[in-house]
Amino acid sequence: MHCTVLISGLLPLPPGLHPRATALETLLARGNTRTGAALDRDAWLCSAFGVAKQSDWPVAPLLLRADGVDPEKYFWLRADPVHLRPDRSRLVLAAAIDDLDKEEAAALVTALNRHFAPDGIIFGIAPAGHWYLRTERPPRIATVPLVQTLGHDIDPRLPSGEDGLAWHRVINEAQMVLHAQPVNDARETRGQPAVNSIWPWGGGTLPAPTAAPYTAVWSDDPLANALAGNAHRPLPSDIEKWFAEAAGGETQLLVFSALERDAAAGDLNAWQAELMRFDRDWIAPLLMALRKRKLAAVRLVIPGPEQSIESELTSSHLWRWWRRRRRLADHIERTA
Repeated sequence: MHCTVLISGLLPLPPGLHPRATALETLLARGNTRTGAALDRDAWLCSAFGVAKQSDWPVAPLLLRADGVDPEKYFWLRADPVHLRPDRSRLVLAAAIDDLDKEEAAALVTALNRHFAPDGIIFGIAPAGHWYLRTERPPRIATVPLVQTLGHDIDPRLPSGEDGLAWHRVINEAQMVLHAQPVNDARETRGQPAVNSIWPWGGGTLPAPTAAPYTAVWSDDPLANALAGNAHRPLPSDIEKWFAEAAGGETQLLVFSALERDAAAGDLNAWQAELMRFDRDWIAPLLMALRKRKLAAVRLVIPGPEQSIESELTSSHLWRWWRRRRRLADHIERTA
């Protein structure tokens, strides 16, 4: 059995942290490890499943279909409600707002549609509560995913391309519409952050279906689940359950995104604890399975905004004892 492990949110290492992850360091030292260009999780997943890039990787229509809505022929963008915070001369995307009740969300989306519908931009809320917008004509823009914008200045991450400036105006107008809504007055009275903007990303039309290249895809990541279709399996709580359920499958994909969520939230303690748990509960047992030849190979994929790392390890590679283990930070610096 061959196993591919995708772990997002490990790169770049948070400033000031020098975590040790013994099993992960062993895998990187003993395996055939190489460094590549910047790569994000969505790009890797789409490429792995044979989905072509449009102006963006077409994440929005894939997620919309997984949310139970037929994208039909339209061009879709995620339009997540967010809170922007002034920081000197810039605006920082401080938070994605995920605590709206149905009435609050409906009131805000109704106000947005009242303003934008005459321009052919229609907002909607999927059954799972996620916000999307659709357009009749595909705009010529490239966007930056929400998770890559959280905590950062929005200016260099605003939509780019031939229609980029027009979509800057869409975002500005959405901010003005949202600012005037009673829902936000009530939220601020309760001490909650106002929904003072939307963040459009992941645009495209629904791509043609492709066959999953893996026997099973184990993940709690929405995009991985959407791409996997019938091959999707929930990520088990521990590796023993995974081995029991994965028995007989030739190719397996494990997707771990908890580190990315912790990094986006700025919770470094949670990030470090999750890395230790991942190293102890998943990578160390995978190495042991290689030694016992329960696995033929483990392929590790670590995407990052500045560089990406891939490593492939077989049981015979484990005998490369002369390749000494290095700290994660040292290995990243060495391979960059």
